[in-house]
Amino acid sequence: MGSAPRMDWNKLLDATRYGRGSESSDVRSPFQRDIDRVLFSDHFRRLARKTQVHPLNENDHIHSRLTHSLEVASVGKSLGELVGVFLEDRRELPSTLSPKDVGEAVQAACLAHDIGNPPFGHGGEEAIKKWFARSSVPIFLPPQYANDFTRFDGNAMSVRILVSTGFNNTGMSPTYAVLGALLKYPWTSSQAEKDKFSFFQTEADAMRTVAEALGLIRIGGLWSRPPLAYLTEAADDICYRIIDIEDATELGILEESFMADKFAKVLNLESGPGERYAWIHDCHFRQRNSLIRAKLINGAVQEAATLFQEHYDSIMSGEFDRNSSLMEKSQDGICRVVHDVYKGISDKLFLSRRKTILEIGAQNALGLLLEQTMVDMERFAKGESPINERVLALLNRENIEIIPGEDIRSLYLIIMAIVDYISGMTDHYATDLCRKFLGLGY
Repeated sequence: MGSAPRMDWNKLLDATRYGRGSESSDVRSPFQRDIDRVLFSDHFRRLARKTQVHPLNENDHIHSRLTHSLEVASVGKSLGELVGVFLEDRRELPSTLSPKDVGEAVQAACLAHDIGNPPFGHGGEEAIKKWFARSSVPIFLPPQYANDFTRFDGNAMSVRILVSTGFNNTGMSPTYAVLGALLKYPWTSSQAEKDKFSFFQTEADAMRTVAEALGLIRIGGLWSRPPLAYLTEAADDICYRIIDIEDATELGILEESFMADKFAKVLNLESGPGERYAWIHDCHFRQRNSLIRAKLINGAVQEAATLFQEHYDSIMSGEFDRNSSLMEKSQDGICRVVHDVYKGISDKLFLSRRKTILEIGAQNALGLLLEQTMVDMERFAKGESPINERVLALLNRENIEIIPGEDIRSLYLIIMAIVDYISGMTDHYATDLCRKFLGLGY
């Protein structure tokens, strides 16, 4: 009886570029090039005006998708380098690479993990899904196509931006290793147990190529998660949970003392008069929260790297629970405390009055934009009407692909082009365009 299959870091850290193959030598590593391509892209720049949690916020201390992505990338780099040292000690790191390369691969994936998010954050995702669930348009598509829209997810749009858009329809041509680190859910919308999935049907063939190159393991008909994807996920989990709590204290959703009350014990910050951290009780809450945030992130990073090592064998064999995360495997450490505190206040965070009102407005706005851009789409599906000329003008004709003799595929690609357009908008642009469609602004 042979041993269970196991993934190999010589494949998992493949620096081959999607759509381009090898490249000329450069002082930069292949993964540093990935970082630069994401960082200087239009999609990344637009994250500055996209919601992280609180839509259209004028408070300069509140995070946008851009600041969130930069922070996740910083944490991801640290996690990658810690795991790189672990692999080097085990002599499993390819001889041509260093722990720094592992850190850069995870950093690049973290920078890119939210570039596909639509305006208004998760509220925007829900708005797109609900519009398609109510619309008759998906009826004309086979389930594997329709599910991409009725179960729309920003993770899949991020992968699409990286490999299917822009020059020559190869996106940013990232390395296979970085694409792997981004595949938190390496399956399609039709294969997903929940709404989370990492690629649309438009990228299914590309991701099959990547999965085979990385040597991912098939378990129950699905690809195993690439090991680096657990680090990308952990970096995101650590940052959004801790920073969402900090933002909530800034907005008055939570008490200013909340972080000290909940985390002082696990951070060993409880002290008597005259002791090292006694001053935190008298300083401004932003200073106090800044110290607590820094210590929480540092502790969570160290613990997440340790958890990766503890579960290393099941991760490498693809047997690690695909519905779980490193953070959730924590028993009583910082990761567990942060996870449980966040879970206990999530309703308060996501159902605050201002956020609720703005999200209802956001859903109405995206619904209107979809109504206007999908006009006549049902008639087109029935062969009764060409694509609306005004829609063509909005999308740019070169972004519309019509395949002769393949009406269903053409319909799917047209709808995907419209979703590309709308999900790429910033909060402010979507709001402004909605007003203009209603005749309320020029």
